Amino acid sequence: MSERFALVTGTSTGIGAAVARELVQRGWQVAGIARRPAKIDDKRYQHLALDLSDVGKAAAAIERQLGERLAQRWERVGLVNNAAVGLAGRVQNLDAAELARSFELNTVVPLWLMGFVLKRAKAPVRVVNVSSGAAQRPFPGLAAYCASKAALRMAGMSVAAEDARELHILSYEPGVVDTEMQLATRSKPLDEFPWGETFRRYHADGRLVPPERPAGEIVEFLEAAGGERFVEARLGT
Repeated sequence: MSERFALVTGTSTGIGAAVARELVQRGWQVAGIARRPAKIDDKRYQHLALDLSDVGKAAAAIERQLGERLAQRWERVGLVNNAAVGLAGRVQNLDAAELARSFELNTVVPLWLMGFVLKRAKAPVRVVNVSSGAAQRPFPGLAAYCASKAALRMAGMSVAAEDARELHILSYEPGVVDTEMQLATRSKPLDEFPWGETFRRYHADGRLVPPERPAGEIVEFLEAAGGERFVEARLGT
């Protein structure tokens, strides 16, 4: 089989949806995962309606529905860990259950998916972990998001260091993108999330990035040849 296959999370809206559309337009077979339906009408696209924060149930379903498909003789396999929750609020007000869910979605499942793809795929693998400036810099009111994204960044480094097969991982910062998560974050009361004033100003000034811009750069990495085993990049670099 000469076709390429990609697994993309969070494909109902935003960056994930834009990545999935770009990939199918370029001839990739794509499996997308999101709780809600994806508005992608293409025979190359398969949708799995799963809540990735329910780790046990989601992992079992992914194994069952995609295990054999991943193991086919693809030319290349891609994984885009895009799904995330931007839990915002001062640390003393964080709910334990919501905190656990944010780490399950932002860190646990992406790390498990990297292992799942490497275990099953027989083709060269390229992974994009959608990151954030919050993975490297502290933001008041974003302790949970900063910590979970920093953990995913380090997880990508570790996976790249331990596996000897043909594997390339990109930790990618897409900038401030016009997504539902960005809307929810900037809508938080400023006493809970002081940084929200900056996001509101970006929105008012028309400085939010459309999802298609980072999606294009993500797809370029998936289609590229060679390079370092682990790299980091920001939008436009």
